[in-house]
Amino acid sequence: MSAAGTTPAGLLVVAKAAARAGADVLGERWADHHPAVPLTPGQLGADTKSSGSDWVTDYDRRAEDAVRRVLTAYRPQDEITGEEHGATVPAEPSGFRWSIDPLDGTTNFIRGLPQFCTSVAVWGPDARGEGRWLAGAVVAPGLGRTWYASADGGAFSTVDASTAGVHAPDRAEPVRLTGPVPGRSGRLLATGFGYQPERRRLQLAALEELLPGFGDVRRIGSAALDLCMVADGTLDAYAEFGTQEYDWAAGALVAEEAGVPVTRPASGDGAAHPDWMVAGDVDASALARARQAIA
Repeated sequence: MSAAGTTPAGLLVVAKAAARAGADVLGERWADHHPAVPLTPGQLGADTKSSGSDWVTDYDRRAEDAVRRVLTAYRPQDEITGEEHGATVPAEPSGFRWSIDPLDGTTNFIRGLPQFCTSVAVWGPDARGEGRWLAGAVVAPGLGRTWYASADGGAFSTVDASTAGVHAPDRAEPVRLTGPVPGRSGRLLATGFGYQPERRRLQLAALEELLPGFGDVRRIGSAALDLCMVADGTLDAYAEFGTQEYDWAAGALVAEEAGVPVTRPASGDGAAHPDWMVAGDVDASALARARQAIA
């Protein structure tokens, strides 16, 4: 087993290194092509998944390869589940499993919007032998930001100009995250929408039930960043139906460790068993109505 160990702090070292490796691949998009010019499918080596809006690119695959190389080097006996390459289970698994999204916010990435990231998180037994999310990191190279957390260790964010497509000074000291400002007016709710028209119709009906408790809504285009922005107080809450585990695994831990109430989906498979991912102060009765609208 790697010298990084199995404590949340040790696993966080691995999570941050792996997420940074994936983000470094994504950062090439800024170096290779001006961000104001959307990339063509030919430039990206892109084909479609479920619809014309759901892209998989060479960047996705190379970023996941980079993440997996770091994880395998540190933790060769751990299971890995990734968006692009599926599940890898060693012959003698350790009981720890990594959930990775090499490029969350693919459409933003293609269009030159900076809200995209690499997300890495690990689930496994804690000191009491109970399974839980232990560490996670989200690196957004277009924003020059990193968010990270470990179980019972708090959540933090840094400015890292070396990953950014913008000029900004490094902030050497991490900022501890404490969630949204309580009682703030004009609260912002973040959400997202599926690619299929019928799923979107139901999500819009559910959103109508949630919005009366908020001043406005934002659709960032990355569930991981939505959750991190609730953790740092940029947004006040996030609620989305039908996301996959790799979308929320790291961001949900960051929000939770920032003191934000978090409700994870019952299943990690948001396609076969869609459910709600919720973070922040969302009225319970409104959420119940939203659940009913989308049932």
